[in-house]
Amino acid sequence: MSKQRATLGATGVFAPATPANKQAAQTKTLARPDRAGRAPLPFWSTAPAKKQLRLLAAENDTTQQDLMTEALNLLFQKYGKPPIA
Repeated sequence: MSKQRATLGATGVFAPATPANKQAAQTKTLARPDRAGRAPLPFWSTAPAKKQLRLLAAENDTTQQDLMTEALNLLFQKYGKPPIA
């Protein structure tokens, strides 16, 4: 059984995925060259950890994205994997 993804339409109503919706999503991704070759990596964390990450980014004049990339590379190195994030 294949899963169908619904997308939020212009009217604010979710609509089943169609070739037009998929193409629009791909166009949106292409509009963000900084995301080329990247994939989302969502995970759950505590609210205090999220706040601390935001503050750490501000204190170090960097982004949360850069801090999480650094953290992921450190995790890879800890387990003997190459830092490829």
